[in-house]
Amino acid sequence: MNDISAENAAPVPNAPLTARRGKRRWGIATAGVALAALVSGFAVWAPGEEDQSPPPLAVSTAEVTAGSVASETKVAGTVQYASTVPITSGLAGVVTELPAPGTTLGTGSVAYRVDTRPVIMLSGTVPAWRDFSSDMTDGEDVRQLEQNLRALGVFSGEPDNRFTWDTTVALRAWQKSLGVERTGTLERSMILISDQELRVDTVESRVGAQVDAGSSLYRATSRQLVVEVSVKSSDRQVAAVGGAVTVALPTGVSADGIIESVAAPVNKPDADGSGSSSIVVPVRITVADQAAVADLALSGVTVSFAGAVRDDVLTVPVDALVPISDTEFAVEVPRKKPEAERTLIPVTVGAFASGLVEISGPKIVAGLSVVVPAR
Repeated sequence: MNDISAENAAPVPNAPLTARRGKRRWGIATAGVALAALVSGFAVWAPGEEDQSPPPLAVSTAEVTAGSVASETKVAGTVQYASTVPITSGLAGVVTELPAPGTTLGTGSVAYRVDTRPVIMLSGTVPAWRDFSSDMTDGEDVRQLEQNLRALGVFSGEPDNRFTWDTTVALRAWQKSLGVERTGTLERSMILISDQELRVDTVESRVGAQVDAGSSLYRATSRQLVVEVSVKSSDRQVAAVGGAVTVALPTGVSADGIIESVAAPVNKPDADGSGSSSIVVPVRITVADQAAVADLALSGVTVSFAGAVRDDVLTVPVDALVPISDTEFAVEVPRKKPEAERTLIPVTVGAFASGLVEISGPKIVAGLSVVVPAR
């Protein structure tokens, strides 16, 4: 028994074929009258001339298959950067250097310069809330500073929470490499602490601008890309934190994703511009294979949420469906003779899945051959 994923589709009732057959007979009669008029007025047919009518549609067959169906809900989403960080000046003065959009900032990078003084990005989670010097009290911010100094190759000891002579020596060596005064102390305004690499997004100031401490310089983002979707409130049950999803990318490949968070429902205006709105649930999805979504920021994607599994259902290729009205479908069984009339069997349509569709009906059984377009 084969498992397949499928998009939810509401069942539709069985459909009588009388009306369609009636329309077909009327169409054939009308065509016959037109053809007779054409022959009597203009056309002369002679034996041996080639038949100019279009060739019949090539078809093949497939069998109705029994198996299991996992319902699936598909939702449009967008690739986004996981977070946005506003970068403000820690100094007052004239901006003398700003990074270009798209620049990656990591440990030791110059975040910006004011009055030629560099502000350096360091890694960590403890904010720089005080200046660093030999007379400061112990603290985790000291350990964090020493960890960064070791990463920069100027501190050889084991980082701890005490500011010692080794810390002073390491600071002087680092300041020498930056081309600034070697004081062995560090003002908190001279460093920018971040727990991850940053990507410069939108520059909001300019070189030569006079700024105050706290003035906005630029906006940065994380380098991690996530997928954000808005699920209809009626489909809220398909989105559970930790659940696995499949993300279809515009590159033609798919990536696995995990539901990271599910926010509270919000009111979202409908995209048709009608002024109406719908209640939706914002969902964030992490993508483990970041290489798959690289360079796809702000691109549209399709996210497939797996649902409940239904066993012992019958499926055929989607191409086998023959529409007999706006909401009704049938399948065609192969003709025993080319000149025989088409035989259509009305079906109730269920879930769609990976090119297959669930069908049911009194005459639908496993192994039944149905017509599909030839590939």
